[in-house]
Amino acid sequence: MAFFVFYARARDIKEWAGIRRVTESSDGIQRVLRPTRRKAITRFLGSKSVNTIPGNILLAFNPDTTQFTSLSQSLSVCVPEVNLFNDCEGQLDWGRLVFQFESGLEEQSKPALIVDGQHRLYGISDFEEENLPILVVSLIDAPIQEQAFQFVVINNKAVRVPTDNVRAIIAQIDEEELQERLLKAGVSYGDKSPVLRDINDLSTSPFQNLLNWPYNRDGSQLVPLTAIEQCLRYLQTLFPSLEDDEDSLIELFCAIWRGVRNSYPNLWGRDNKFMKKVNINALNEFVGDRLKFAWEMNLIDIFDSAAVEQQVVNIVKLLPKEFWEEEWSVRIQDNANVRNLIKADLDTLANNSKLRKSWREDLKLPSAASVSGDD
Repeated sequence: MAFFVFYARARDIKEWAGIRRVTESSDGIQRVLRPTRRKAITRFLGSKSVNTIPGNILLAFNPDTTQFTSLSQSLSVCVPEVNLFNDCEGQLDWGRLVFQFESGLEEQSKPALIVDGQHRLYGISDFEEENLPILVVSLIDAPIQEQAFQFVVINNKAVRVPTDNVRAIIAQIDEEELQERLLKAGVSYGDKSPVLRDINDLSTSPFQNLLNWPYNRDGSQLVPLTAIEQCLRYLQTLFPSLEDDEDSLIELFCAIWRGVRNSYPNLWGRDNKFMKKVNINALNEFVGDRLKFAWEMNLIDIFDSAAVEQQVVNIVKLLPKEFWEEEWSVRIQDNANVRNLIKADLDTLANNSKLRKSWREDLKLPSAASVSGDD
């Protein structure tokens, strides 16, 4: 198998390199492009001006779509003092690769196909400040079987660097500065989570500057980290594909809670029972269970943030804000019993709304005094 290595700018590559996905073609090899992972790449580049992505993407040119012309002899004449082959004569050549394409081709009809790196390519191309160049390794005259083989090998051979190795690598540099940069890049290091950092910092997060931890120096520190961590774990149990996709997990979580925040603007971000950990976790489970059902019934795409947010608005509109404004008959404590009581009342509230009953009917939490005092 011949390889051709070069660089080109991201937006230019998109014009002639397509994607053959398993969901769209019987011989497709690529997974669905997730907007969440694409955005994460763009965010990584924008988080700090020195951030780069030095790794290559892997393309494959279909058989009989390219023509290679050697330029080694001309280059040798121009730079005779340079060893162009580095003892790889007969295995390496310098030259020009020519191929043709028309604008507007369907993805699977383009002369080259992306084998590995679709999220990097699309995320880099979305970076508005610059049309960045990318290093490309391309397979020449590669049949679909070879493309599939390379895809499987690449995606099953990745090994995480052990923490001790990382510590050894950074022993001689400013660890705090590195940790801050890693967090902004979405990379775990030590006991600091980039997921929590994003939920605290992103402008799209309804919990921006609300988390209670030392990192949040200027915010209100209203919501305990354990509330967010428990919510995230529950979503991962509902949607196992999110266990290895933190970018999509963050997007889903933020979309859910944007829908909640926008539905209860007078309750959000204040020191009240609505913002207590036990209520956040109960409401997260209530909404998550219904999103799981909608996902299984093909009623919603959980990777479509706008659709998720609207679905959540539709779910919680069955829950009147007065439920959280009333006095409750139990003390608000963070335990399973109180959480289950809240979830049970949320179920009852939803049913009451659908059946056009009084919202208070058959609820367990509102105190008798608040119920009897209602006109």
